[in-house]
Amino acid sequence: TLNTAQKAILAMKGGREERTILVRDTNKVVALSVLKNARLTEGEVEAIASMRNVSDEILRNVGINREWSQNYTVVVNLVRNPRTPPSISTNFVLRLNTKDLKILGADRNVPEIIRRMAKRTLELRTQKAAVSFRRK
Repeated sequence: TLNTAQKAILAMKGGREERTILVRDTNKVVALSVLKNARLTEGEVEAIASMRNVSDEILRNVGINREWSQNYTVVVNLVRNPRTPPSISTNFVLRLNTKDLKILGADRNVPEIIRRMAKRTLELRTQKAAVSFRRK
């Protein structure tokens, strides 16, 4: 029953439950206000990165934020999320470990460009490992 301004203020000052509800709001101003909340934890950011029912603008802001994008779980959740813009996901594919690249290469829910990039990166890594193994 709150108006947009009241929801935005609640998003910036509210508790965990309010943030979880308001991050999925259709109004981008309200949803982006959740990310400005000082009490937002790493765990909540990880959960937001994996949510498929949030706006792509939210996922873009999570990916752009340096503090959050240093967390490996956030990076994996962003890359696996089909709603994440490919311009954000492609920056993170190279940082994934081999196991996650295999899973991503077989995932039909992610965009084709991300899947192809994951397969190519995995191929290159296995070739490098084979060459370095032979040299020893």
